[in-house]
Amino acid sequence: MGVTDATASPRGARPEDTRLDWFVERREVTEVLHQRSGLRVIPPVLDQGWSMGQTTPDSMAWQWAQVAGARWKHGLMPEALAYQARPLLDAEPRLASDTEAMVSLVRQLEATARAAGAQHLDVLLREVERRTLSASDAHQREDHQRHALLEVKAFHDTGAGMAELWRCAAWPDVTGARTALPSLEALVESMARELRDTTPMVPCPRDVLPIVFPPGAASGCFFHEVCGHPLEGDVVARGGSYLARRLGQQVAGAHLSVSDDPTDGHGALGFAWDDEGHAALPVTLIREGRVDAPLLDARSAAALGRAPNGHGRRVSYRHPPLPRMAHTRVDAHQGHLEALMADIPHGLLVQHLTPRQMDLLSGDFSFYIVEAREIRNGRPGRRVGPGILRGNGLEALAAIDAVGADTKNLFATRGCRKLDHGPLPVSFGQPTVRFRGLTVEPSR
Repeated sequence: MGVTDATASPRGARPEDTRLDWFVERREVTEVLHQRSGLRVIPPVLDQGWSMGQTTPDSMAWQWAQVAGARWKHGLMPEALAYQARPLLDAEPRLASDTEAMVSLVRQLEATARAAGAQHLDVLLREVERRTLSASDAHQREDHQRHALLEVKAFHDTGAGMAELWRCAAWPDVTGARTALPSLEALVESMARELRDTTPMVPCPRDVLPIVFPPGAASGCFFHEVCGHPLEGDVVARGGSYLARRLGQQVAGAHLSVSDDPTDGHGALGFAWDDEGHAALPVTLIREGRVDAPLLDARSAAALGRAPNGHGRRVSYRHPPLPRMAHTRVDAHQGHLEALMADIPHGLLVQHLTPRQMDLLSGDFSFYIVEAREIRNGRPGRRVGPGILRGNGLEALAAIDAVGADTKNLFATRGCRKLDHGPLPVSFGQPTVRFRGLTVEPSR
């Protein structure tokens, strides 16, 4: 059992000011990996447990316990709640993943990559089922989520080193991945072809250049970091956000709207209720260029005098809820990738970024450029070597001069980390986005 006492003990608080929150969780995971060392099947893992939190206007204290087999002691929670919790704390695994079919799919993709000329293909295929029960004096909610995630990374020997491309996808279950096999094989073939045709790489320039994010690319994490984290309720409540100081103010053109919608998981990562039992609601962070609203759990909502909006998420029953993102998207406007690149004589098409540094107070950021291509005379060209994209959030948002209508989704298989709470599944939705100019430089 674990116990956390945050800020101060609620002892001494008036009973009417103390809120009790119960959370019960059951998570099962099946995973198949293919790496250079070979194929590996991770036996199904079952993790289940409960937590109880006591919240006052000044503090939060909570305790949690893992449940294994018959060690669950009755009487730890109200009987009516225990009755609802029993199916979640049943010791028997229930996730019916077809591991033979998962292994077959992984082997087929690896063989397809080799036949297309790739040196190697790393594959991760994971199926997760999560059942939760949230209860308080105000409500009691059950939620059920199931999804399958696929991550592939293709490698190509350029003679001067290994070049790589990374892609991922998600479905409601492994059956969806198996059904998608023909399109996945086509994806792997296109990755091998792109690696072959765009290498050897040219060095990343050091300049201020027009930057284009293509639809559905891993550059979508830019808006997750620059717009999402600064508008999470706990950051806003403690005065640590460069965007919260500009609520209602215009920071970008009217063509830019950014929202976070937990229900928009396209059948894979979406959820109807957050981990506090509140309805998951879409929240507009940037509305037609104006800073609009924060993402709230119950505690940050109370601190800001607002109502919760369904963004209280937990990594597991071992953690208290925090206001966190789910599906962060740039809303569609007009145009498409080819049209928005057409008048750029020299720029960068940035397909994959990973966070390097984000100062929530000032808005200063830097990202590692993992995958990018030159734009020459309106067309994509050679792959560009590793680099860094840097700038300030306000300046970068103001530099967005076009947003397309060609939205695609991307699922972040590695998840989003916050504080010491570990990763949560998140996704992005993004059309083509064009910046007049951002600073890029080679990484050392």
